[in-house]
Amino acid sequence: MTAAGPPQPHLTRAELASAWAAAAAPTVPKSDQQTEQLFTQLVTQLATAVAAVPVDHQAAVEVAAELACHGLIQPRNLGASMQVLVQGLPRLAELQDVDQRDTAVLHILASLAGGYAESYRQCVLNEQEATTHALQQAKHEAELELRICETRFREIFFTSAVGIAISTFEGTVVTANPAFADLVHRSPVDVIGASLPQLLQAEDDKTLSEAFRRLASGELTRFRHRRQLTATTGEVAWTHIGISLLRDADRVPTHYQVVVENVTELHLLRQELSTQALHDALTGLPNEQYLMSHLEKVLGTALPATMVTLCRVNLDNFSVITDGLGRTAGDEVLRSVARRLSDLVAGQRAMVARLGADDFAILVEDSPDRLDARALAASINDTLCEPVYLNDRGLAVSAGVGVVHRHATGISPAELMRAADATLHEAKRSGAGQWAWYDAPADARQRSRYQLAAEMPGAFESGEVRSRFQPIYALDNGWIVALQALVYWERADGTMADHADCLALAGQTGLGIELGRWLVDQSCSVQQLVSRCPTSGSPRMRVDLTARLSQDPDLLAVVNDALSATGLAPGELWIGVPLEALARGHGDVLDNVRVLAELGAEVVLLGAAASLEYLLYLEDLPVGAVEIDPGIVSRIAQRPGDDSVVARALRAAIPLVRSAGATLIVPGVDTAEQAQWWRDAGADAARGAHFSRPVWPQELDNLLTTAFLNRQG
Repeated sequence: MTAAGPPQPHLTRAELASAWAAAAAPTVPKSDQQTEQLFTQLVTQLATAVAAVPVDHQAAVEVAAELACHGLIQPRNLGASMQVLVQGLPRLAELQDVDQRDTAVLHILASLAGGYAESYRQCVLNEQEATTHALQQAKHEAELELRICETRFREIFFTSAVGIAISTFEGTVVTANPAFADLVHRSPVDVIGASLPQLLQAEDDKTLSEAFRRLASGELTRFRHRRQLTATTGEVAWTHIGISLLRDADRVPTHYQVVVENVTELHLLRQELSTQALHDALTGLPNEQYLMSHLEKVLGTALPATMVTLCRVNLDNFSVITDGLGRTAGDEVLRSVARRLSDLVAGQRAMVARLGADDFAILVEDSPDRLDARALAASINDTLCEPVYLNDRGLAVSAGVGVVHRHATGISPAELMRAADATLHEAKRSGAGQWAWYDAPADARQRSRYQLAAEMPGAFESGEVRSRFQPIYALDNGWIVALQALVYWERADGTMADHADCLALAGQTGLGIELGRWLVDQSCSVQQLVSRCPTSGSPRMRVDLTARLSQDPDLLAVVNDALSATGLAPGELWIGVPLEALARGHGDVLDNVRVLAELGAEVVLLGAAASLEYLLYLEDLPVGAVEIDPGIVSRIAQRPGDDSVVARALRAAIPLVRSAGATLIVPGVDTAEQAQWWRDAGADAARGAHFSRPVWPQELDNLLTTAFLNRQG
């Protein structure tokens, strides 16, 4: 078998098994122990077969089958096995005494190779059979799935509520479902073979015709479109149409697929929702959203010379109807107002809208037959004053009207609406049934005031609002009898708002009550310092309440808290209450006056005029002082003689005030002549530029010291 050479050492079965396993099965996924056991068993079988007489060829075939069973069936496994076994079997120690050993080994290895070949052949046949079976099974399953899919598709195709049709590129329908036939108002039989563009009325729709062309040329692969389909009966259906291409196995387009969905109900629902969203439910008029959208379109497309008129209409005292006769009556009146305003501008390029409960607007665009804007404003109340008869009751309304008539360019819808609102407010201030014409300079001034009012709460929080104090002097001896607390606002731009401006601005933003409470606290704090000044002469501190604060049910608590915090006695305070608040009688103003007097504070009635109205409150309420209205003081300053009715009325009323035990105070006395007139008329005290300007808290000590020295001199 091999060339003669030095004798080779004998091998054990384990050594040969280890060498065989390493060569023939290096990647078998078994543990080392399992592999060793397998190949040791195979070596034992081969050794036994070699030693048998005659040689056991079947054992070698069985070894080959065992190798195949363990996956060692590839040709490389056979080559590796033969190389190891040719050299190793003859060296097994147990075979050294076997007759014709080498020949027996060759026979056994030949049988092993033959068995190996047979096992390999059988393995290949098994794999081929398994593959064939798998392919047949896969084909069967694919055919079954295809039949199921076709069945499902046909079921969906024919039962779908969405219309589906397939046509050739020439437009001939090859198949269509019943839903499609219903949409195009044909029988299913008539649809097959018909022209798809004609069924979809594409000749009336350039977009759809162009889509078919672009799909055929490959510019588009799919297309969606929304359009109407009109039946021969005139019935209209709104549809969504989707068109795509069907391709063959080579991805070549062969047919059109058209999906048509009837969305008529959805379209009608959207129209209804849009109508509800853009119209007032009660009157049917456009609402504010619709008006603003339309106004934006009108202004955005207007020519430079185009004029536009916007009227804001607000019914006067409409709550009288709803509160007195109920909401049903109010609704009927509103419907009537809507009809009458619409009739008023009928035939013109105009829109009447309802903006709120009793708010309307009329937008009139430029046109040859447009009504004159002033004539339109004047005719609105003429139209509305005709009674509306409801249950034999004649109900009539009037309205405030703000009119803006200007060029349509260079203004936004929001700004135009704001200007109309501002003009309406001016009309409402003039009384019921009035109309006002937009005044740009006046509007600019009013906007500036609104801006200040809007900024004032922030200024108050940041400390820009401060207090000053104006002394009130006795007219008989020149002593300071009180210090009136005033509010001043030092703005960042260096300007200053005086007391009257601050109160007016605060009243527009709801800051009035908070500002009044703060002023009470400031007055008590300053009075605490003044009372400690040895030269002060103990003047009282006066704080004037706003109309809102004077009727506040918490007023007494505000005053008590301020007094408690400073330790002052109530008698050290003069508290001014506006005559207008008493005349209105709102809230707790009358009770507040009585309780403040009972507490010990002196109540000053503010704004007394030449009429005797204030004497009623002087007689009925515990009022300690009366201050003349600044307008009356100005009138006397302009006509200082005694020949006017006002002067004579004042000279007659002042003794009555003093006889009631009240002190009479005069504001705004700016000259010595004015001071002398009021002194002669019998007034007790006065304040104004003639005596002293308002001073800051840090200047009070110097003011009181100077007044004390003057008194001593």
